[in-house]
Amino acid sequence: MCRLAWTFVAAALLLPLGTVAAEQPVRGGVLRIAHTGEPPTLDLHWTTGGPTQDVAIHIFEGLFALSARYEARPLLVDRWAVTPDRRTYTFVLRRGVLFHHGREMTAGDVIASLQRWGQLAARGRELFRDIESLTAPDAFTVTMRLREPNGLVPLALAIPSQGAVIYPREVIEDAGTGMIRRLIGTGPYRFVEHLPDVHIRLDRFERYRPRDEPPDGLAGRREPYLDALVFLPVPDASVRIAGVLRGDYHFAHSVPHDEYPRLQGARGVTLHPITTPAWAGFVFNHRTGLLTDRALRRAVVAAIDEEAILRGTYGPRQFWRATPSFFPREHPLWTEAGAGVYRQHDPAAARRMLAEAGYRGQPLRWMVSSEMPHHMTAATIAKSQLEQAGFVIELQVMDWATLVARRARPEGWDAFATTFAFVPDPVFLLPLQPAWPGWYQDRETAAHLRLLVRHTNPAVRAAIWARAQQRFYDEAVAVRLGDWFPLLLHRAELRGVVGGPGTFHWNEWFSRSP
Repeated sequence: MCRLAWTFVAAALLLPLGTVAAEQPVRGGVLRIAHTGEPPTLDLHWTTGGPTQDVAIHIFEGLFALSARYEARPLLVDRWAVTPDRRTYTFVLRRGVLFHHGREMTAGDVIASLQRWGQLAARGRELFRDIESLTAPDAFTVTMRLREPNGLVPLALAIPSQGAVIYPREVIEDAGTGMIRRLIGTGPYRFVEHLPDVHIRLDRFERYRPRDEPPDGLAGRREPYLDALVFLPVPDASVRIAGVLRGDYHFAHSVPHDEYPRLQGARGVTLHPITTPAWAGFVFNHRTGLLTDRALRRAVVAAIDEEAILRGTYGPRQFWRATPSFFPREHPLWTEAGAGVYRQHDPAAARRMLAEAGYRGQPLRWMVSSEMPHHMTAATIAKSQLEQAGFVIELQVMDWATLVARRARPEGWDAFATTFAFVPDPVFLLPLQPAWPGWYQDRETAAHLRLLVRHTNPAVRAAIWARAQQRFYDEAVAVRLGDWFPLLLHRAELRGVVGGPGTFHWNEWFSRSP
């Protein structure tokens, strides 16, 4: 277990999505899942996008998985060890784990997959900067040697967003420098077909070998009770909701929060607020365009009223909180550093900053996805606030797949609206990764993150992160609006739905008596 993982039990964070029924699970049935749109790819190494993760997490697995308390737990690893200097990790793999095409997973697959992840994923690139060697002493052992101490390696390998999942070596070799096309993993469900704009179908992998430990978040036993999962792109939230109410769908993502009072008493369905905080924000382009100018970024931050945007986007107060901290109060790294910048909301100051920066009305190109209504609402409210301060905003509306493709290229945009899943340590925050779209590079921030990787003393780490969070706001790295809590909806006959991290459908089944 990673010693730096936080282990508190907080009611506000770790409540399950639903109460697991005290009945015997049964096998069978096809789960129909209404999602917000088409994922741009099912290659999990390729993107941090939620729609990709929500599907691919059932097909592919990594060496570790996050528990409900955000600790790293072994998944494809049988056992592991780290030297006292935290520079050499040894991972002994589980035997008898099969890929969907029938071959047993070995160390060669793990090394090829981790090397590819280290080239493509922002978090992978950061870790691989320090990897001196990655070798296989035998067919079921992988040894990782690092240049500097790092106590967070298992946690880095456990985070599901753009996760370090394992593909067959030959699949990686076939793909070359492109996306994975042969979607073969070790997960409880196997890929069957993708009909664009119609559905993605996954069938139970009959030869799947679950772990013996009890289910615990993404970790522990993963039992594929359902015969199949069918993901359907349904961009209109009202259609997703109506479909679940009628029984056309069994599960709906991204339910608008203002629907909560109406749906709370609806028969035959269950509402689930996810109680682990995600956070909403706007990402700036630090490589090209207007917002390479720190003064203009500071003006954006000064003009924005975070609380008004959160209220207008997420509705009832229980679904959001305005806070500068990336972590809840129970977390050892909670800090209000930067609160003065975060809470300023001063359009007059923003206008002065614009004049001092020599801004002359150049349009700020702001990308937003039409398939993510909360992104759209937040960006629309922010547009009005920024225009009152003197900015000219060019809102560019597109589907999520197009946004993901365009944000990977620095030309053509200045900012985009998005949301981020909770991560248990600041070294994994995407806006601070130089390899992630936004491309923020800063020596002082990089030094803080390096120190966080090296130190294990909680008090020392808290002091380092407080300085780094202050710099995040002083440099206007991105706009952090605040925390929010997603809302899901499913049919009452779907049992076994529990809290995250992530949204997944193993260990779920249909009750014989709705």
